[in-house]
Amino acid sequence: MHFSKLSFDDFMVKVAGLIGNSLNETRIVEATGRFGYDETRIKEGEMFYRKVKQFNDAQEKVIQDKIKAHEERKKLHNLVRKQYMKMLQIARIAFDKDIIISKALQLEGPRETKLDDWMNQVSVFGNRLLGEERWISVLKKYGISKKDVATLLSDLDKLRAKALECEKLKNESKNQTAVKRKKVKELQEWVSDYLKIAKIALDEQPELFRRLRV
Repeated sequence: MHFSKLSFDDFMVKVAGLIGNSLNETRIVEATGRFGYDETRIKEGEMFYRKVKQFNDAQEKVIQDKIKAHEERKKLHNLVRKQYMKMLQIARIAFDKDIIISKALQLEGPRETKLDDWMNQVSVFGNRLLGEERWISVLKKYGISKKDVATLLSDLDKLRAKALECEKLKNESKNQTAVKRKKVKELQEWVSDYLKIAKIALDEQPELFRRLRV
């Protein structure tokens, strides 16, 4: 079984067949048992197989959770950006003549490109507005209320939390992948050794050995 050339799913199917056919055929167990691979040791291989399957299932769950979290983060990012850019454009008009307010709210210059830096920029804008009733009263004339700014900051908090969740799931996915890779290697080594022993043990019963190479 050249498992290195198989996809993960094909490898697992073939290993399941190898172990199942071995345990279901007394003659195979008796033959390989004389060379150290009795039923107990074959079941050790089955345990390796179950471990790989377990970690693969866990990895798949994390991947799906990560995809879902990234989609939710994208939606929140778009929501906050839409709110922020509308307020920013209006604030630039409302405070066009006030350099101090413009600087305090970071109205001029480009917006940050990295998400964390951009969220900090939005946070500065929103919190400084809420800290100055006079500034809010000016924006109210342009249709922007204190409640609107508070909503912006509330949605920003949700975006921060979702971004942290995405980062956590990213790291968890890496860890799951590393553990799974280790478990797959253990299973591959067991399969390789077992097949070598089985070939020797079943040298005079090639039809049985062919049943192992499913």
